[in-house]
Amino acid sequence: MNKSLLIPFAIIFIISSCNFPVKSVYRAYPSNQDYKTFVNEVIERSEAPFSFEEMPLEDRPDLFLNDETNGVFLFNHLDKTLEEHNNTGFLIIQHDTIIYERYESGYDQDSYHPSFSVAKSFTSALVGIAMDEGFIRDEHDLVLQYIPELEKHPESQTLTIKHLLNHTSGLKVKLQVDANLYYGNDIWKGINQIKFDYPPGTKQYYANINTQLLGIVLKRATGEANYQYLQEKLWKPIGMESDALWSVDKKNHLTKAYCCLSATARDYAKLGRLYLNMGDWNGQQIVSEDWVRKSTARDTTDGSSYGYGYSWQIGLKEYGDYQAAGLNEQYIYVNPKKQLIIVALNDREKRIKYKNLNWHYVFRQIGDQL
Repeated sequence: MNKSLLIPFAIIFIISSCNFPVKSVYRAYPSNQDYKTFVNEVIERSEAPFSFEEMPLEDRPDLFLNDETNGVFLFNHLDKTLEEHNNTGFLIIQHDTIIYERYESGYDQDSYHPSFSVAKSFTSALVGIAMDEGFIRDEHDLVLQYIPELEKHPESQTLTIKHLLNHTSGLKVKLQVDANLYYGNDIWKGINQIKFDYPPGTKQYYANINTQLLGIVLKRATGEANYQYLQEKLWKPIGMESDALWSVDKKNHLTKAYCCLSATARDYAKLGRLYLNMGDWNGQQIVSEDWVRKSTARDTTDGSSYGYGYSWQIGLKEYGDYQAAGLNEQYIYVNPKKQLIIVALNDREKRIKYKNLNWHYVFRQIGDQL
């Protein structure tokens, strides 16, 4: 056999022996199209769908931004800024009315957009609901109560649900763990590789494994798969107009709780509306007001930070804003003072290009003009 043909097989063997799924070798960086190749469960739409009002096109505002996308300071129309980026969907809703909506790159109102880590905020909401229903006592419960398999790690003796929500678990970020969670056929293979860097409650360090463990806590506490619980307790009650997909691993059918929920832009906006209204949906309390308040508050206790808590990014004090955020610049932004929700969905682009545009500033500039 030609020696050059042996090289790919040698690479695959080495990767496999290091506990990396082979799929991660040729896919590498996550793509917006990955969900099409994963095993997915369907989350059924609501029988009583909710639709936002739509402002007539001729009445919609012209919005302008300070834009340094190309390294030069410009004052551009929002349309122009979105054209400069790999934007797939952009939605602005104020007072329950769509005042701006734009899709690019072959996407439209009915297209699925992968959420990546935006899904973490959905999982957080489900944790709050499970507490409301009494399946979980509170966020100070020890994770060992639900996942005794972690007992081999001494640090697990003090690990709480709150640590997982706030990414203060002390768990080490490991590439092979993430690779197995995302590309692997067996999520437990990734969980079995975890190690701790710090004692829980010491330091905030963002890691996907935190939310994946939350998903297992949820499953064991409620007795339902995460995708089933989402459909029953959130998706249908808040009037989602379209079915969604949530990826699961092939071997265990475990939901990828930290990512991999795919839905339409308008349905993503409804999570923003739910939190904007403090967990109330047209008179029905879906998740407690207390949980929403905790999720969007500033907290530096137990290793946490002002900027992130309960799987939400916390914004500026003067704005009182916050957002669900995911890879490739995916966002559900909420500004309560302006009664404003913005959904921004993007595909991967060159790092320097998206770093030149701070989406948080974009959202606030939009709010300042409304």
